[in-house]
Amino acid sequence: MVARLFRLRLALLLSVFRGGPRRVFRAFVTGAAALAVAFAAAWLPHWLARSAQERALIDTIIIAIVLIAVFFVPFFARTSALEPRQFAQVPAASWSVSLALFVSTVLTWPTLLLIAWMAMLAALRPEWAEVPTTAALSALAVVLLAMVCVRVSAGLARLIVSRRAATLLRWLGLLLLLAALPVLVFVLTEALRSPTSSLTRDAALLLGATPFGAPAAGLNAAVTSGADAAMPSLLLTFVTILALLIIWHLIVVRSLTTVERPEPAGVTRDGLEMFERFPAHPREVIAARALTYWRRDPRYRVALIALPFAPVLMLVALWVAGVDTQLLALLPVPVMLLLLAWSVHNDVALDSTAIWMHVASGTKGAHDRAGRLAPVMLIGLPIVVIGSSLSVTFGGDWRVLPAVIGLNLGVLLTAAGVSSVFSALMPYPATRPGDTPFAQPAVQGGGAGLSQTLSMLLILVCIAPIVFCAAIAIADPSFTMNVVALVFGVAWGGIMLAVGILLGGTVFDRKSPELLAATQMFD
Repeated sequence: MVARLFRLRLALLLSVFRGGPRRVFRAFVTGAAALAVAFAAAWLPHWLARSAQERALIDTIIIAIVLIAVFFVPFFARTSALEPRQFAQVPAASWSVSLALFVSTVLTWPTLLLIAWMAMLAALRPEWAEVPTTAALSALAVVLLAMVCVRVSAGLARLIVSRRAATLLRWLGLLLLLAALPVLVFVLTEALRSPTSSLTRDAALLLGATPFGAPAAGLNAAVTSGADAAMPSLLLTFVTILALLIIWHLIVVRSLTTVERPEPAGVTRDGLEMFERFPAHPREVIAARALTYWRRDPRYRVALIALPFAPVLMLVALWVAGVDTQLLALLPVPVMLLLLAWSVHNDVALDSTAIWMHVASGTKGAHDRAGRLAPVMLIGLPIVVIGSSLSVTFGGDWRVLPAVIGLNLGVLLTAAGVSSVFSALMPYPATRPGDTPFAQPAVQGGGAGLSQTLSMLLILVCIAPIVFCAAIAIADPSFTMNVVALVFGVAWGGIMLAVGILLGGTVFDRKSPELLAATQMFD
Protein backbone atom coordinates (compact mmCIF):
# COMPACT_ATOMS: atom_id res chain seq x y z
CA MET A 1 0.00 0.00 0.00
CA VAL A 2 2.76 2.43 0.91
CA ALA A 3 4.74 1.65 -2.26
CA ARG A 4 1.68 2.14 -4.46
CA LEU A 5 0.84 5.48 -2.90
CA PHE A 6 4.46 6.58 -3.25
CA ARG A 7 4.26 5.89 -6.99
CA LEU A 8 0.95 7.74 -7.18
CA ARG A 9 2.33 10.68 -5.23
CA LEU A 10 5.37 10.80 -7.50
CA ALA A 11 3.10 10.90 -10.55
CA LEU A 12 1.10 13.74 -9.01
CA LEU A 13 4.32 15.49 -8.11
CA LEU A 14 5.60 15.44 -11.69
CA SER A 15 2.22 16.21 -13.25
CA VAL A 16 2.78 19.95 -12.80
CA PHE A 17 5.45 19.78 -15.52
CA ARG A 18 3.11 18.17 -18.03
CA GLY A 19 0.95 20.10 -20.42
CA GLY A 20 1.58 23.15 -22.56
CA PRO A 21 4.60 25.45 -22.36
CA ARG A 22 2.65 28.03 -20.38
CA ARG A 23 1.75 25.56 -17.67
CA VAL A 24 5.34 24.32 -17.41
CA PHE A 25 6.60 27.90 -17.30
CA ARG A 26 4.14 28.81 -14.52
CA ALA A 27 5.24 25.74 -12.57
CA PHE A 28 8.90 26.74 -12.82
CA VAL A 29 8.15 30.37 -11.87
CA THR A 30 6.02 29.30 -8.90
CA GLY A 31 8.68 26.88 -7.70
CA ALA A 32 11.44 29.46 -8.06
CA ALA A 33 9.38 32.04 -6.15
CA ALA A 34 8.68 29.53 -3.35
CA LEU A 35 12.37 28.68 -3.06
CA ALA A 36 13.22 32.39 -2.99
CA VAL A 37 10.78 32.95 -0.12
CA ALA A 38 12.24 29.98 1.76
CA PHE A 39 15.76 31.28 1.23
CA ALA A 40 14.74 34.75 2.40
CA ALA A 41 13.14 33.29 5.54
CA ALA A 42 16.42 31.51 6.29
CA TRP A 43 18.82 34.26 5.24
CA LEU A 44 17.19 37.44 6.64
CA PRO A 45 17.62 36.44 10.31
CA HIS A 46 21.23 35.44 9.55
CA TRP A 47 21.83 38.87 7.99
CA LEU A 48 19.94 41.07 10.45
CA ALA A 49 20.69 39.39 13.79
CA ARG A 50 24.03 39.98 15.44
CA SER A 51 24.14 36.88 17.63
CA ALA A 52 22.95 33.30 17.69
CA GLN A 53 20.46 34.12 20.45
CA GLU A 54 18.79 36.81 18.33
CA ARG A 55 18.63 34.49 15.34
CA ALA A 56 17.05 31.81 17.52
CA LEU A 57 14.27 34.19 18.62
CA ILE A 58 13.44 35.09 15.02
CA ASP A 59 13.59 31.46 13.88
CA THR A 60 11.22 30.43 16.66
CA ILE A 61 8.67 33.02 15.58
CA ILE A 62 8.90 32.19 11.87
CA ILE A 63 8.83 28.40 12.32
CA ALA A 64 5.84 28.63 14.67
CA ILE A 65 3.91 30.88 12.29
CA VAL A 66 4.61 28.55 9.36
CA LEU A 67 3.46 25.47 11.29
CA ILE A 68 0.32 27.24 12.53
CA ALA A 69 -0.49 28.16 8.92
CA VAL A 70 0.15 24.56 7.86
CA PHE A 71 -2.31 23.38 10.49
CA PHE A 72 -5.16 25.76 9.62
CA VAL A 73 -4.90 26.43 5.88
CA PRO A 74 -5.80 22.88 4.67
CA PHE A 75 -8.97 22.93 6.75
CA PHE A 76 -10.27 25.98 4.89
CA ALA A 77 -8.69 25.32 1.49
CA ARG A 78 -9.68 21.64 1.15
CA THR A 79 -7.16 21.02 -1.63
CA SER A 80 -6.06 17.48 -0.73
CA ALA A 81 -5.59 15.33 -3.85
CA LEU A 82 -5.88 12.08 -1.90
CA GLU A 83 -8.39 11.54 0.89
CA PRO A 84 -9.35 8.46 2.93
CA ARG A 85 -12.83 8.04 1.39
CA GLN A 86 -11.25 7.40 -2.00
CA PHE A 87 -9.86 4.15 -0.55
CA ALA A 88 -13.14 2.84 0.86
CA GLN A 89 -13.37 0.14 -1.83
CA VAL A 90 -9.70 -0.85 -1.59
CA PRO A 91 -9.19 -4.18 0.25
CA ALA A 92 -6.78 -2.77 2.83
CA ALA A 93 -6.90 -2.29 6.59
CA SER A 94 -7.56 1.16 7.97
CA TRP A 95 -4.14 1.32 9.63
CA SER A 96 -2.52 0.57 6.26
CA VAL A 97 -4.45 3.37 4.56
CA SER A 98 -3.66 5.90 7.30
CA LEU A 99 0.03 4.95 7.35
CA ALA A 100 0.35 5.05 3.56
CA LEU A 101 -1.39 8.42 3.24
CA PHE A 102 0.73 9.90 6.02
CA VAL A 103 4.09 8.61 4.85
CA SER A 104 3.43 9.50 1.20
CA THR A 105 2.77 13.11 2.20
CA VAL A 106 6.54 13.60 2.06
CA LEU A 107 6.26 13.47 -1.74
CA THR A 108 4.33 16.73 -2.05
CA TRP A 109 5.69 20.06 -3.12
CA PRO A 110 4.92 21.87 0.18
CA THR A 111 6.70 19.16 2.19
CA LEU A 112 9.71 19.19 -0.12
CA LEU A 113 9.82 22.98 0.16
CA LEU A 114 9.72 22.69 3.96
CA ILE A 115 12.61 20.20 3.88
CA ALA A 116 14.58 22.56 1.63
CA TRP A 117 13.94 25.39 4.09
CA MET A 118 15.19 23.27 6.99
CA ALA A 119 18.33 22.48 4.98
CA MET A 120 18.88 26.20 4.30
CA LEU A 121 18.52 26.97 8.00
CA ALA A 122 21.06 24.29 8.89
CA ALA A 123 23.51 25.69 6.34
CA LEU A 124 23.12 29.29 7.57
CA ARG A 125 23.17 28.55 11.32
CA PRO A 126 26.73 27.62 12.36
CA GLU A 127 25.61 27.21 15.98
CA TRP A 128 23.47 24.23 14.95
CA ALA A 129 26.65 22.29 14.11
CA GLU A 130 27.52 22.31 17.81
CA VAL A 131 24.48 20.11 18.59
CA PRO A 132 23.98 18.03 15.42
CA THR A 133 21.77 15.38 17.01
CA THR A 134 19.39 17.94 18.53
CA ALA A 135 19.35 19.91 15.30
CA ALA A 136 18.43 16.80 13.32
CA LEU A 137 15.69 15.88 15.80
CA SER A 138 14.29 19.41 15.72
CA ALA A 139 14.23 19.49 11.91
CA LEU A 140 12.60 16.05 11.85
CA ALA A 141 10.01 17.22 14.39
CA VAL A 142 9.15 20.25 12.26
CA VAL A 143 8.69 18.13 9.12
CA LEU A 144 6.68 15.39 10.87
CA LEU A 145 4.48 17.91 12.66
CA ALA A 146 3.77 19.70 9.38
CA MET A 147 2.88 16.42 7.65
CA VAL A 148 0.51 15.24 10.36
CA CYS A 149 -1.07 18.70 10.69
CA VAL A 150 -1.87 18.70 6.97
CA ARG A 151 -3.37 15.21 7.19
CA VAL A 152 -5.50 15.92 10.27
CA SER A 153 -6.69 19.33 9.11
CA ALA A 154 -7.63 18.19 5.59
CA GLY A 155 -9.20 14.98 6.94
CA LEU A 156 -11.38 16.85 9.41
CA ALA A 157 -12.52 19.27 6.71
CA ARG A 158 -13.54 16.41 4.42
CA LEU A 159 -15.28 14.60 7.25
CA ILE A 160 -17.32 17.33 8.93
CA VAL A 161 -17.81 19.99 6.23
CA SER A 162 -20.38 19.32 3.53
CA ARG A 163 -19.89 20.38 -0.07
CA ARG A 164 -22.62 22.97 0.34
CA ALA A 165 -20.69 24.64 3.15
CA ALA A 166 -17.31 24.53 1.38
CA THR A 167 -17.71 28.01 -0.13
CA LEU A 168 -18.72 29.49 3.22
CA LEU A 169 -15.73 27.78 4.81
CA ARG A 170 -13.36 29.32 2.27
CA TRP A 171 -14.79 32.78 2.93
CA LEU A 172 -14.37 32.20 6.65
CA GLY A 173 -10.76 31.20 6.08
CA LEU A 174 -10.18 34.34 4.03
CA LEU A 175 -11.69 36.42 6.85
CA LEU A 176 -9.39 34.84 9.43
CA LEU A 177 -6.42 35.36 7.13
CA LEU A 178 -7.23 39.04 6.70
CA ALA A 179 -7.62 39.35 10.46
CA ALA A 180 -4.37 37.58 11.29
CA LEU A 181 -2.29 39.21 8.55
CA PRO A 182 -1.78 42.64 10.20
CA VAL A 183 -0.67 41.09 13.50
CA LEU A 184 1.61 38.59 11.75
CA VAL A 185 3.21 41.28 9.61
CA PHE A 186 3.63 43.50 12.67
CA VAL A 187 5.26 40.74 14.73
CA LEU A 188 7.55 39.62 11.90
CA THR A 189 8.68 43.12 10.97
CA GLU A 190 9.28 43.97 14.62
CA ALA A 191 11.28 40.76 15.09
CA LEU A 192 13.41 41.44 12.01
CA ARG A 193 13.80 45.14 12.77
CA SER A 194 14.62 44.77 16.46
CA PRO A 195 15.55 41.20 17.49
CA THR A 196 16.39 42.36 21.01
CA SER A 197 13.08 44.09 21.75
CA SER A 198 10.76 42.88 24.49
CA LEU A 199 8.07 42.26 21.87
CA THR A 200 10.31 39.81 20.01
CA ARG A 201 11.28 38.01 23.21
CA ASP A 202 7.66 37.78 24.40
CA ALA A 203 6.47 36.48 21.03
CA ALA A 204 9.24 33.88 20.88
CA LEU A 205 8.57 32.83 24.49
CA LEU A 206 4.83 32.49 23.88
CA LEU A 207 5.16 30.62 20.59
CA GLY A 208 8.01 28.48 21.92
CA ALA A 209 5.72 27.17 24.65
CA THR A 210 3.38 25.73 21.99
CA PRO A 211 4.06 22.55 20.00
CA PHE A 212 4.50 24.69 16.87
CA GLY A 213 7.45 26.67 18.22
CA ALA A 214 8.81 24.04 20.61
CA PRO A 215 11.30 22.48 18.11
CA ALA A 216 13.03 25.81 17.50
CA ALA A 217 12.88 26.75 21.19
CA GLY A 218 14.37 23.40 22.17
CA LEU A 219 17.17 23.77 19.66
CA ASN A 220 17.94 27.22 21.04
CA ALA A 221 18.03 25.78 24.57
CA ALA A 222 20.41 23.06 23.40
CA VAL A 223 22.78 25.61 21.85
CA THR A 224 22.88 27.75 24.98
CA SER A 225 22.61 25.16 27.78
CA GLY A 226 23.37 21.75 26.34
CA ALA A 227 21.45 18.96 24.63
CA ASP A 228 19.54 17.98 27.79
CA ALA A 229 17.86 21.39 27.91
CA ALA A 230 16.08 20.64 24.63
CA MET A 231 14.36 17.49 25.87
CA PRO A 232 11.19 19.11 27.34
CA SER A 233 10.47 21.03 24.14
CA LEU A 234 11.20 18.09 21.85
CA LEU A 235 9.14 15.81 24.08
CA LEU A 236 6.19 18.23 23.80
CA THR A 237 6.46 18.22 20.01
CA PHE A 238 6.73 14.45 19.62
CA VAL A 239 3.87 13.85 22.06
CA THR A 240 1.77 16.24 19.97
CA ILE A 241 2.78 14.37 16.80
CA LEU A 242 1.76 11.08 18.40
CA ALA A 243 -1.59 12.48 19.51
CA LEU A 244 -2.27 13.88 16.05
CA LEU A 245 -1.34 10.55 14.47
CA ILE A 246 -3.92 8.83 16.66
CA ILE A 247 -6.50 11.44 15.63
CA TRP A 248 -5.51 10.92 11.99
CA HIS A 249 -6.07 7.18 12.28
CA LEU A 250 -9.50 7.74 13.85
CA ILE A 251 -10.37 10.11 10.99
CA VAL A 252 -9.38 7.43 8.46
CA VAL A 253 -11.45 4.79 10.25
CA ARG A 254 -14.45 7.11 10.34
CA SER A 255 -14.04 8.08 6.68
CA LEU A 256 -13.79 4.47 5.51
CA THR A 257 -16.92 3.38 7.38
CA THR A 258 -19.27 6.29 6.64
CA VAL A 259 -20.70 8.00 3.58
CA GLU A 260 -20.69 11.72 2.90
CA ARG A 261 -23.31 13.72 4.76
CA PRO A 262 -26.43 14.33 2.59
CA GLU A 263 -27.78 17.78 1.89
CA PRO A 264 -30.12 19.07 4.62
CA ALA A 265 -33.83 18.86 3.91
CA GLY A 266 -35.83 21.95 3.14
CA VAL A 267 -33.11 23.79 1.23
CA THR A 268 -33.82 25.09 -2.25
CA ARG A 269 -31.25 24.79 -4.97
CA ASP A 270 -31.46 28.07 -6.86
CA GLY A 271 -33.63 31.05 -7.70
CA LEU A 272 -34.31 32.38 -4.18
CA GLU A 273 -31.02 34.20 -3.48
CA MET A 274 -30.51 34.46 0.31
CA PHE A 275 -33.21 31.87 1.01
CA GLU A 276 -31.09 29.25 -0.76
CA ARG A 277 -28.51 29.45 2.03
CA PHE A 278 -30.86 28.73 4.94
CA PRO A 279 -33.05 25.77 5.96
CA ALA A 280 -36.81 26.18 5.95
CA HIS A 281 -37.19 27.02 9.65
CA PRO A 282 -38.70 30.21 11.13
CA ARG A 283 -35.53 31.71 12.59
CA GLU A 284 -33.47 30.95 9.48
CA VAL A 285 -36.12 32.23 7.05
CA ILE A 286 -36.43 35.48 8.99
CA ALA A 287 -32.64 35.80 8.86
CA ALA A 288 -32.67 35.32 5.08
CA ARG A 289 -35.40 37.94 4.68
CA ALA A 290 -33.54 40.39 6.93
CA LEU A 291 -30.35 39.91 4.91
CA THR A 292 -32.34 40.56 1.73
CA TYR A 293 -33.63 43.82 3.21
CA TRP A 294 -30.17 44.96 4.25
CA ARG A 295 -28.93 44.19 0.77
CA ARG A 296 -31.70 45.91 -1.22
CA ASP A 297 -33.43 48.46 1.00
CA PRO A 298 -31.84 51.94 0.67
CA ARG A 299 -32.81 52.77 4.26
CA TYR A 300 -30.35 50.16 5.53
CA ARG A 301 -27.70 50.99 2.95
CA VAL A 302 -27.63 54.64 3.96
CA ALA A 303 -27.14 53.62 7.59
CA LEU A 304 -24.24 51.34 6.63
CA ILE A 305 -22.60 54.02 4.50
CA ALA A 306 -22.83 56.54 7.34
CA LEU A 307 -21.55 54.04 9.92
CA PRO A 308 -17.78 54.79 9.60
CA PHE A 309 -18.13 58.57 9.75
CA ALA A 310 -19.00 58.86 13.46
CA PRO A 311 -15.78 57.13 14.62
CA VAL A 312 -13.73 59.25 12.21
CA LEU A 313 -15.20 62.49 13.55
CA MET A 314 -14.66 61.27 17.12
CA LEU A 315 -11.03 60.41 16.36
CA VAL A 316 -10.37 63.83 14.84
CA ALA A 317 -11.87 65.60 17.83
CA LEU A 318 -9.92 63.48 20.34
CA TRP A 319 -6.70 63.82 18.34
CA VAL A 320 -7.04 67.61 18.35
CA ALA A 321 -7.62 67.40 22.11
CA GLY A 322 -4.29 65.57 22.49
CA VAL A 323 -5.44 62.05 23.37
CA ASP A 324 -2.72 59.40 23.11
CA THR A 325 -2.55 57.75 19.68
CA GLN A 326 -2.39 54.24 21.13
CA LEU A 327 -5.72 54.83 22.83
CA LEU A 328 -7.17 56.38 19.68
CA ALA A 329 -6.31 53.23 17.70
CA LEU A 330 -8.57 51.17 19.98
CA LEU A 331 -11.67 53.42 19.80
CA PRO A 332 -13.07 53.26 16.24
CA VAL A 333 -13.98 49.56 16.16
CA PRO A 334 -16.11 49.41 19.36
CA VAL A 335 -17.85 52.65 18.37
CA MET A 336 -18.69 51.24 14.93
CA LEU A 337 -19.96 48.00 16.47
CA LEU A 338 -22.04 49.92 19.01
CA LEU A 339 -23.72 51.99 16.29
CA LEU A 340 -24.19 48.95 14.04
CA ALA A 341 -25.98 46.92 16.71
CA TRP A 342 -27.92 49.95 17.96
CA SER A 343 -29.24 50.58 14.43
CA VAL A 344 -31.74 47.70 14.79
CA HIS A 345 -33.40 49.13 17.90
CA ASN A 346 -36.36 50.18 15.67
CA ASP A 347 -36.23 47.31 13.19
CA VAL A 348 -39.91 46.39 13.68
CA ALA A 349 -40.97 49.79 12.40
CA LEU A 350 -38.69 49.51 9.38
CA ASP A 351 -40.19 46.07 8.66
CA SER A 352 -43.78 47.30 8.96
CA THR A 353 -44.99 45.85 5.64
CA ALA A 354 -44.05 42.27 6.55
CA ILE A 355 -44.54 41.98 10.32
CA TRP A 356 -48.12 40.83 9.76
CA MET A 357 -46.73 37.52 8.43
CA HIS A 358 -45.07 36.82 11.77
CA VAL A 359 -48.21 37.67 13.73
CA ALA A 360 -50.53 35.71 11.44
CA SER A 361 -48.32 32.61 11.35
CA GLY A 362 -47.74 32.53 15.09
CA THR A 363 -43.99 32.89 14.81
CA LYS A 364 -42.29 32.81 18.19
CA GLY A 365 -40.95 36.12 19.33
CA ALA A 366 -37.52 34.66 20.12
CA HIS A 367 -37.24 33.37 16.54
CA ASP A 368 -38.16 36.81 15.25
CA ARG A 369 -35.61 38.53 17.49
CA ALA A 370 -32.80 36.11 16.62
CA GLY A 371 -33.49 36.12 12.88
CA ARG A 372 -33.45 39.89 12.62
CA LEU A 373 -29.97 39.99 14.17
CA ALA A 374 -28.43 37.93 11.34
CA PRO A 375 -27.31 40.99 9.29
CA VAL A 376 -25.78 42.61 12.37
CA MET A 377 -23.79 39.48 13.18
CA LEU A 378 -22.81 38.86 9.57
CA ILE A 379 -21.41 42.38 9.28
CA GLY A 380 -20.26 42.82 12.87
CA LEU A 381 -18.25 39.64 13.38
CA PRO A 382 -15.85 40.36 10.46
CA ILE A 383 -15.45 43.89 11.82
CA VAL A 384 -14.60 42.42 15.24
CA VAL A 385 -12.00 40.04 13.84
CA ILE A 386 -10.34 42.30 11.28
CA GLY A 387 -10.82 45.53 13.24
CA SER A 388 -9.29 44.10 16.41
CA SER A 389 -6.23 42.99 14.48
CA LEU A 390 -5.82 46.41 12.86
CA SER A 391 -6.36 48.19 16.18
CA VAL A 392 -3.56 46.37 18.00
CA THR A 393 -1.31 46.74 14.94
CA PHE A 394 -1.70 50.52 14.87
CA GLY A 395 -1.60 50.62 18.65
CA GLY A 396 1.80 48.91 18.62
CA ASP A 397 1.20 46.19 21.23
CA TRP A 398 -0.10 42.82 20.03
CA ARG A 399 -0.25 41.50 23.61
CA VAL A 400 -3.57 43.30 24.18
CA LEU A 401 -5.25 41.50 21.25
CA PRO A 402 -7.33 39.13 23.47
CA ALA A 403 -8.64 42.04 25.55
CA VAL A 404 -9.47 44.05 22.42
CA ILE A 405 -11.33 41.10 20.88
CA GLY A 406 -13.25 40.58 24.11
CA LEU A 407 -14.14 44.28 24.26
CA ASN A 408 -15.30 44.49 20.65
CA LEU A 409 -17.24 41.24 20.67
CA GLY A 410 -18.83 42.06 24.02
CA VAL A 411 -19.95 45.47 22.76
CA LEU A 412 -21.47 43.95 19.62
CA LEU A 413 -23.37 41.20 21.45
CA THR A 414 -24.53 43.42 24.30
CA ALA A 415 -25.76 46.21 22.03
CA ALA A 416 -27.54 43.67 19.82
CA GLY A 417 -29.30 42.15 22.84
CA VAL A 418 -30.51 45.51 24.19
CA SER A 419 -31.63 46.61 20.71
CA SER A 420 -33.66 43.40 20.35
CA VAL A 421 -35.68 44.37 23.41
CA PHE A 422 -36.30 47.98 22.38
CA SER A 423 -37.24 46.98 18.84
CA ALA A 424 -40.34 45.26 20.24
CA LEU A 425 -40.82 47.42 23.33
CA MET A 426 -40.72 50.98 21.98
CA PRO A 427 -41.04 51.16 18.17
CA TYR A 428 -41.47 54.65 16.72
CA PRO A 429 -42.36 55.93 13.23
CA ALA A 430 -39.67 55.30 10.64
CA THR A 431 -39.16 56.01 6.97
CA ARG A 432 -41.73 54.15 4.91
CA PRO A 433 -40.58 51.42 2.50
CA GLY A 434 -39.94 52.91 -0.93
CA ASP A 435 -39.44 56.48 0.34
CA THR A 436 -36.15 58.30 0.35
CA PRO A 437 -34.11 57.39 3.45
CA PHE A 438 -34.14 61.04 4.52
CA ALA A 439 -37.94 61.36 4.58
CA GLN A 440 -39.75 61.17 7.92
CA PRO A 441 -43.44 60.33 8.46
CA ALA A 442 -45.62 63.06 9.93
CA VAL A 443 -46.86 61.29 13.06
CA GLN A 444 -47.58 63.06 16.32
CA GLY A 445 -46.13 61.77 19.57
CA GLY A 446 -43.83 59.24 17.94
CA GLY A 447 -41.46 59.00 20.89
CA ALA A 448 -38.36 58.61 18.73
CA GLY A 449 -36.18 60.69 21.02
CA LEU A 450 -37.20 58.77 24.14
CA SER A 451 -36.65 55.34 22.54
CA GLN A 452 -33.28 56.31 21.08
CA THR A 453 -32.06 57.90 24.31
CA LEU A 454 -33.15 55.07 26.60
CA SER A 455 -31.79 52.34 24.34
CA MET A 456 -28.41 54.05 23.96
CA LEU A 457 -28.14 54.77 27.70
CA LEU A 458 -29.00 51.17 28.59
CA ILE A 459 -26.42 49.87 26.11
CA LEU A 460 -23.74 52.12 27.62
CA VAL A 461 -24.62 50.93 31.12
CA CYS A 462 -24.55 47.26 30.09
CA ILE A 463 -21.20 47.50 28.31
CA ALA A 464 -19.54 49.35 31.20
CA PRO A 465 -18.28 46.13 32.90
CA ILE A 466 -16.72 44.96 29.62
CA VAL A 467 -15.01 48.31 29.07
CA PHE A 468 -13.73 48.35 32.65
CA CYS A 469 -12.29 44.82 32.45
CA ALA A 470 -10.69 45.48 29.05
CA ALA A 471 -9.21 48.77 30.27
CA ILE A 472 -7.50 47.00 33.17
CA ALA A 473 -6.07 44.35 30.82
CA ILE A 474 -4.86 46.95 28.30
CA ALA A 475 -3.25 49.06 31.02
CA ASP A 476 -1.45 45.96 32.36
CA PRO A 477 -0.88 43.81 29.23
CA SER A 478 -0.17 40.54 30.99
CA PHE A 479 -1.26 37.30 29.38
CA THR A 480 -3.51 36.28 32.28
CA MET A 481 -5.41 39.56 32.44
CA ASN A 482 -5.92 39.62 28.69
CA VAL A 483 -7.32 36.10 28.69
CA VAL A 484 -9.62 37.06 31.57
CA ALA A 485 -10.78 40.13 29.63
CA LEU A 486 -11.42 38.00 26.53
CA VAL A 487 -13.41 35.36 28.41
CA PHE A 488 -15.35 37.94 30.39
CA GLY A 489 -16.20 40.00 27.29
CA VAL A 490 -17.42 36.98 25.34
CA ALA A 491 -19.35 35.53 28.30
CA TRP A 492 -20.97 38.82 29.30
CA GLY A 493 -21.88 39.65 25.72
CA GLY A 494 -23.29 36.16 25.12
CA ILE A 495 -25.42 36.35 28.26
CA MET A 496 -26.72 39.81 27.37
CA LEU A 497 -27.51 38.66 23.82
CA ALA A 498 -29.40 35.58 25.05
CA VAL A 499 -31.31 37.61 27.64
CA GLY A 500 -32.12 40.27 25.06
CA ILE A 501 -33.45 37.73 22.56
CA LEU A 502 -35.57 35.94 25.18
CA LEU A 503 -36.87 39.13 26.78
CA GLY A 504 -37.47 40.80 23.43
CA GLY A 505 -39.22 37.65 22.21
CA THR A 506 -41.51 37.68 25.26
CA VAL A 507 -42.39 41.33 24.62
CA PHE A 508 -43.02 40.57 20.95
CA ASP A 509 -45.36 37.67 21.81
CA ARG A 510 -47.38 39.75 24.27
CA LYS A 511 -47.52 42.92 22.18
CA SER A 512 -47.78 41.46 18.67
CA PRO A 513 -51.30 42.85 17.99
CA GLU A 514 -50.26 46.28 19.27
CA LEU A 515 -47.07 46.14 17.20
CA LEU A 516 -49.06 45.26 14.12
CA ALA A 517 -51.50 48.09 14.73
CA ALA A 518 -48.71 50.59 15.42
CA THR A 519 -46.71 49.71 12.32
CA GLN A 520 -49.80 49.91 10.11
CA MET A 521 -50.48 53.34 11.59
CA PHE A 522 -46.92 54.37 10.72
CA ASP A 523 -47.62 53.49 7.08
